[in-house]
Amino acid sequence: MPFNLTTDDILTFIRANQAYAPLIIFLMALGETIIVLSIFIPSTFMLIAIGGLMAASGVPLLPSLLAGALGASLGFSLMYLMSATMQGRILTMWPVRNYTETVAKAQDFTRRWGVVGVFIGHFAGPIRVLIPIVAGISRMPPAAFMAANIVGAFGWICVFFAPSHLLVSSEWFRTHFAESFTLLKGILPLP
Repeated sequence: MPFNLTTDDILTFIRANQAYAPLIIFLMALGETIIVLSIFIPSTFMLIAIGGLMAASGVPLLPSLLAGALGASLGFSLMYLMSATMQGRILTMWPVRNYTETVAKAQDFTRRWGVVGVFIGHFAGPIRVLIPIVAGISRMPPAAFMAANIVGAFGWICVFFAPSHLLVSSEWFRTHFAESFTLLKGILPLP
């Protein structure tokens, strides 16, 4: 028996379970910022698609946005605390020990940018999860780290989740770009 999953099936599922949307976004953002989980969870790109799906299903933006920022900042905070506690020993543990070149890039990045690097680090792709680890090892002041972390986490979720949600739910977009919207409806599960 073939497994057929239509766009309507996905949207119906999301509508029926929209109370879990903030939890799902929280867990995805948390997973993206925890070193072991981030290897297996490509959350950044999934967030772009999920934002549009949630909008198409009528899920409100703000609760998921806040949950995503909380998840990303919590993940960075946990990595910072763990590395501040373990210091250099964390660099000898799996999976960090397998990425010495990437760790060196994260160390150079953190030395160059300091606390601003924590903010930028949320957007820094492959070195993202290493930024809070390097910040903890280098004993970056916790208050400065947390301030940059919270602002960076909120910025990150706004950049990678909110645009697709706003685009799909935008009446202005539908009005001004009706032809493009019709084309997108053929590609994406839009309402």
